[in-house]
Amino acid sequence: MLRIVAGVVALIYALSFTSELGLWFADGGVLPYGRTMRLTGGDDPNELFFRWSIFYFASTPLQLYLLHGIGLVAIALFAVGFQTRFTTIVATLFILSYAERAPMLVGLVEPLLCPVMLYLCLAPCGAMFSVDAWLRGRKGVTEVSDSFLAHLAVRLVQVHVSMFYLMMAFAKLGNPVWWNGEAMWWLMAQPDNRLIDLTFLRASNLRMIVFGWTHLVVLFELVFGIFIWVKILRPLLSVLAVFHWIGLGLVTGHWQFAILMIGLSLAFAPWEVLAKEPALSTEEKSSRPASREPANAGV
Repeated sequence: MLRIVAGVVALIYALSFTSELGLWFADGGVLPYGRTMRLTGGDDPNELFFRWSIFYFASTPLQLYLLHGIGLVAIALFAVGFQTRFTTIVATLFILSYAERAPMLVGLVEPLLCPVMLYLCLAPCGAMFSVDAWLRGRKGVTEVSDSFLAHLAVRLVQVHVSMFYLMMAFAKLGNPVWWNGEAMWWLMAQPDNRLIDLTFLRASNLRMIVFGWTHLVVLFELVFGIFIWVKILRPLLSVLAVFHWIGLGLVTGHWQFAILMIGLSLAFAPWEVLAKEPALSTEEKSSRPASREPANAGV
């Protein structure tokens, strides 16, 4: 499931470069290689950091679009789950390359999408809900063995997501507009990005909705980051996360980020219950060891 979410968002993210790839990154464009190095300090020998992008090797529109086409194919194959051991790594390489080619253009999606793609490189992403799984089924191989790397990848995503929620909540607590209840109004009042106009809520008899929504956003992000680890609360918090991010996505216009956050919030849901398991006798069920996280859960 995580592969599908990350793959769809990654494909949308990569497609967003298509129309103006040459305009931005080709020689004579807005951010050719040399200018990017100067702006990021990459040409300074005293700077102790390293940036790399496969798009550094392309300087003409033809070269850029050739690499871009290869990247789109790799990401699409990763999303549908074909040859995932290979396509996951290639898709991750391209996503990191898009982000690192012009780090000054990084938005909300990249800081979360890039590490999630790296985590998924560890996991058997084609184990469930994939073309690889369908091909195995045609060969009569339906059982997938337990995988430590699947557990590790899901746990890394879960820790990252919970910390991301807490980071967002603490950042809001450091801004006065989230304390006085006006933050959601300022988000609603931006006409350029919003997908829905809720400015009618400025009416005096509806302002409490805006104030309440503002405080609920902060409260939910704090509660999710802390209490998502309480197993009995996971289904409730996962469902509330869907409504939370739908609302914020409509108001802010950051729908790619909202889709990603919804999908990653559901990383805590027990998707493994959708997998078919062979029927077991009462003796087999009683002798079967209990597992805290079933095989390949969520991947």
